[in-house]
Amino acid sequence: MNFFDSVIMTPPTKVTDELVQIILGPGLEPGAAEVFLEFICYSGGPLPEELVPQVKCPILIAWGDKDPWEPIDIGRNYGNFDFVEDFIVLPNVGHCPQYQLKIANILTP
Repeated sequence: MNFFDSVIMTPPTKVTDELVQIILGPGLEPGAAEVFLEFICYSGGPLPEELVPQVKCPILIAWGDKDPWEPIDIGRNYGNFDFVEDFIVLPNVGHCPQYQLKIANILTP
């Protein structure tokens, strides 16, 4: 499985300048480099399982079933928290559904 199939699930033949800008854009925002470094170095901040119990409003979790880093069973376990009202499986979507679904809409004729 190559990078495109496992992470962004976009065939290389469909990579356009517009697609590159969609993916690249957030990384060019002020502070993005610091956020990325915190992410890859893992700052030791709170984990989702520490934060979810603090939320006192309804929670909907949507999880890509093709996520190569966070298996769907991890997401399903979050459904056991009191305020999680629904867990939705996003078919054929990986780790970044907010980008992948937007990209899929652009790539669909």
